Amino acid sequence: MSDLKFEIDVNTIASEFGEMKKQVSKDLKDSVGNLASMTHAKTLELADEHLSSLSNMYKENVSFQQIEENIWVVSLDEKALWIEEGRKSGFMEELLNGKSSKTNKKGEKYAVIPFEHSKNPSDQSSKARDLTNQIKAELKKQGVNYRKPEYNADGSPKLGLIKRFNVESAKLKPTDKSSPLQGVAIYQRMEGNTVKRDVMTFRVITERHKEEGKWVHPGREGDKLMDKAFEWAMQTWENEVLPDVLSSYAK
Repeated sequence: MSDLKFEIDVNTIASEFGEMKKQVSKDLKDSVGNLASMTHAKTLELADEHLSSLSNMYKENVSFQQIEENIWVVSLDEKALWIEEGRKSGFMEELLNGKSSKTNKKGEKYAVIPFEHSKNPSDQSSKARDLTNQIKAELKKQGVNYRKPEYNADGSPKLGLIKRFNVESAKLKPTDKSSPLQGVAIYQRMEGNTVKRDVMTFRVITERHKEEGKWVHPGREGDKLMDKAFEWAMQTWENEVLPDVLSSYAK
């Protein structure tokens, strides 16, 4: 987990105001709390500005809390840390060490990796959007609505696996043995009173894929949004928030 800790020495600043120390201290503490909240919002804003299809993933893993008086922390969960810090190119070992990892009869680690094709276009990369469009085109040929839920004869929604089919598509990499759209599966589930429709494909990663040169991440530089947010917070504190509080006590 990555933390952006926001801590201001309010007492030292307030001690310079003699009899008004208590009121100045209160105003400063309130201002620090407000700035911490603004910094959290700024982090989310930076995600929208810089991350494109990764924006929602990053924002869903950002949290904000006060841990002590005058200490606020904006945290980024480990799930999205690779966006913040970047990652080296190479075999995606982390997929074999996740919660879904299992061991087959040969003693090899493997994991089934789900790919959701029913995300909003803004949450998908250009390649993912292209695959989704191919699925939509195939379903249109079959006379099936991509989004519209399906129901039983009695009017109740169909739940679970609704349909499975293949889509002829170019391989994403020369090392791939099959189309990335083999085994497209459509599921329906209830979310409250709403029928949700998920369009998925699944691929398997195993230890031997490392030797075969598969599941290789090209690497990426970290976006360092927490650093950008912290720099913004410090400048805002020094140039706007602190002068505004102190100006109300100027003689």
